[in-house]
Order: sequence, then C-alpha cells, then structure tokens
Amino acid sequence: MPMLQRGQLFPSAITHGFTTRKGGVSQGRHASLNLGSRHDDPEAVAENLRRVAELGGFAPGELVRVRQVHGDTVLAAHEVGEQSEADALWRHRDHPGPRRVVGVMTADCVPILLCDRRGTMVAAVHSGWRGTVANIAARAVEILRGAGADPRDVLAAIGPCIELDAFEVGEEVAAQFDERFVVRVGYARPHVDLVACVRAQLEGAGVPGEQIERVGACTHASPELYFSFRRDGAGIGQQLSFIGLR
Repeated sequence: MPMLQRGQLFPSAITHGFTTRKGGVSQGRHASLNLGSRHDDPEAVAENLRRVAELGGFAPGELVRVRQVHGDTVLAAHEVGEQSEADALWRHRDHPGPRRVVGVMTADCVPILLCDRRGTMVAAVHSGWRGTVANIAARAVEILRGAGADPRDVLAAIGPCIELDAFEVGEEVAAQFDERFVVRVGYARPHVDLVACVRAQLEGAGVPGEQIERVGACTHASPELYFSFRRDGAGIGQQLSFIGLR
C-alpha cells in the first residue's frame, strides 16, 4: 500500500500528497506513518516526516504547519508564527522566505489541496465539520482569487476523510448543514456528507466541477490505510496533506 496518495490534476510545478499510515516507523496505535507528534515518540515522527519529505521532493524545514482550531482563518505561509492559529495555509511563488510547502493534519476531517493551473500559488485546507459549516474551502479560494487566480483556473483535490456512512451526528450538528447534505433515511440518526458539501462549496466559489478531484477513501472504513479519530479515539495518529512549489 502506498505511503502517499496523489491527485492527477495538478501541474508538474507542484508537489503534493496525502499520506496514508503506511511506510513509517511509529509503533503501537500510531503505527506506522504518524505525522502528529503530541502522543508519539518525537524521533519516530521526525523520521516519518523525513521519509514523506524525501518522497515529496522537499526538506522537512520547508514545510509550514500551524495549530488548527476548526475555524475559517487562512494564513500565508510567511505570516505563520509560533503562536499562530488557522485552518488553512497558502503560499505564492513571490512570497518571501524558504518555507514553500504548506500542510494540514487530519484523522477524519476533510483535507483539501488547491493550486492554480500555472503553479504559482498553493493552499492546504483543514475542513472539519465546523470548518465546513464556516465554508473555509470557499474562503481559501477567495484568498487565491485576491492574489490573482481566476477560480476557473483553480485545481482542487479532496483527500481521505470520514464519509457519509460513518459520519453520524446529532440533530444540533445536522441543523447547521444544508439539508442537501444530511441523510436520515436508512440511519437511526442523521448522517452528513462532508465530501459532497465541500465539493459544492468549491463549485460555489467558482471552481469548475471537473477540476475537483477526490483522492483516497473513507478514513473510518479503512483502518489498514488511515488513522481515524472517530474509530480509534483521542491520541490516535494523523495524516499529513501537503502541497508546495517545486
């Protein structure tokens, strides 16, 4: 099974990938390619990142991540500081500094990678259910638009995340989504289709549907391939979704 899953739409000027849990050195419930460091051996996580970076063609120090808080803040890579909080990062080729790759961490939430056709700007988005309600995917597209990208030239990949069958929610959560994305028939409680919702948000922001790719599968349903918070509980490992400029 692969260490990385990649989309087919992005230009060669872009490096990107969605990690699986295969090909790393972490042990136990973090086995094996855990990229989240809070509950694992830091040396193992560092080696896991080194392996991913080598495969992705970048140095670990070039990757920018930030504390994720399930909001709708989008930060440029060069704006990120030690205490920064956001749920999406972006980078333009003309931005200062060497940190040219942006990434987000997930273990059920929806990771979204974006770039323009010319390969001049990229974004990585963490869209959990709260971020999806806040429409962070469209917010990220708007940031790229403000930097000069036509949304019709934006390419998007939606990575491994929890899918409809596994995402049961209470009515208080279901009420925050458009009914188009809430399914009650066949389930004891409401289920929400986050993938369909995020895809609709990207299209609503102007990204053509044929330029939105789904990569990977349901994290909850594939324990051999992905970490899943809902399936395995707190302290589980995390996948990294990254995109950058070569």
